[in-house]
Amino acid sequence: MSIEFRIEASTTNPETRQGFERDNLQDYETTTAREEVRQQTIRFLRRGYWVEIYNNGTNELFAGPYDPDQPEPAFIL
Repeated sequence: MSIEFRIEASTTNPETRQGFERDNLQDYETTTAREEVRQQTIRFLRRGYWVEIYNNGTNELFAGPYDPDQPEPAFIL
């Protein structure tokens, strides 16, 4: 059984949001391929978004949040 990953791109740091902030999620992708997770994460970061990676079935956070103002991570999943 393969895991479906959800890569979320948002405009604000998920760790510092106060309460329920609306309109921060800009885009997301789902995939079962780890290489696609890496490629999509880098694409979102280069567009200036904060990125988090979840298990799409359980909503467990696997990685992130990645800051677009920091160097790209050397390892993603």
